Amino acid sequence: MKYSPVAYALYGEVTLRMRGRDVSGCIVQLQQHGISLRSVRVHRETGQCRICLKDFDEVYRVCRAHRVRFRIEQRQGLPFWRKRVWKRKMFALGALLFVCIIYGMSSIIWRVDVLGVEDQDGVAQIRDAAKSVGLYVGQQRSKLGDPFVLQEKILAKAPDFVWVGLRTSGSVATIQALQKVEGTKKSSTTPHDIVAAEPAVIRSVAATRGRVLVKANQYVYPGQVLISGTLADGQKQVPASGDVFAEVWYTSKVSVPLKVIKSGLTGESVTRDYLLLGNWRIRVWGFKEPHFAASYERDSTTEWSVHRFVLPVQVQHVRLYQATQSAEQQSLQNAKQKALQLASADVQTKVKSDATVLGQSVLHEQVSHGTLYETVLTRVEQNIGVAAAIPAPQEP
Repeated sequence: MKYSPVAYALYGEVTLRMRGRDVSGCIVQLQQHGISLRSVRVHRETGQCRICLKDFDEVYRVCRAHRVRFRIEQRQGLPFWRKRVWKRKMFALGALLFVCIIYGMSSIIWRVDVLGVEDQDGVAQIRDAAKSVGLYVGQQRSKLGDPFVLQEKILAKAPDFVWVGLRTSGSVATIQALQKVEGTKKSSTTPHDIVAAEPAVIRSVAATRGRVLVKANQYVYPGQVLISGTLADGQKQVPASGDVFAEVWYTSKVSVPLKVIKSGLTGESVTRDYLLLGNWRIRVWGFKEPHFAASYERDSTTEWSVHRFVLPVQVQHVRLYQATQSAEQQSLQNAKQKALQLASADVQTKVKSDATVLGQSVLHEQVSHGTLYETVLTRVEQNIGVAAAIPAPQEP
């Protein structure tokens, strides 16, 4: 009886190594009984053939009648595979559990990205709005519903945005939002003065409303009225406005090392492979720790997907390069230039408005333990005028 390849896989197949004086006669009689033999090889008193496990009893009787012994060398097919799996049932159960976990993880939102929003307050507002309508890390994809309806709900919860778009790709949800453009702020109608915010020397005054009380090259102190909102004695008061540019002084203490440590790569490297399961990273290859202390890491991650569905299981390949450090001595002149640049950058962090550096002077300079220490005075031109309420008139 002839069997199809599917029948061999279903019923099972064994490879027999036969030995005896009448091996040829045994094989001839097996074929006469209609038993299907595959890969038949006969050499003197030995032979080899492959039979279906369903015909094993008949083959056994014929071989015994011809005094031919045989040994089973290979076992293939579903019955043997099932027996092997049963012996390792815990391993099979773990593999099945792993597949179920992967399927469950692929149906959950693992990351929510917000694009098009620069400030952190806006990002937090979008995330809170998305969480209130059911879009958050850990939510099942089947419970999200229609993306168009969901993005309308998010927009209704975020009043500072004019448009919100939602796109889900596998276990990643991407929210793209467009913030409202702030209109021109209305000028205050409450009468007030323009006063000095800090001590300075006046350079120029450009008043658009109010009465100017200072002039160029005049020293002013904090709180001094620069542009008064009171036009004249006994007249009405108005909100003063204008720009008062003055020279302000800032003192910065900076330090610059004369010996600079630079890093470089030697070319030697080791590789590591990681299995990414959501937010988990499991090392699967490259357990040998490198002997070099300093290293530079460069990685590349796969982007496996089925159509538009991004799989939650990815592979990350990491290469660690050996890095070396070398000391480079810079000149004192270059260190001084660097100190002035650091002082200028320090002043920019202190100035609340646009400012122009007028000049710099070194008040103190010292080199100690390979480091240049300087105290730098920086002269800056900036707008020092701030609004302040008009004080009530004092009774005589």
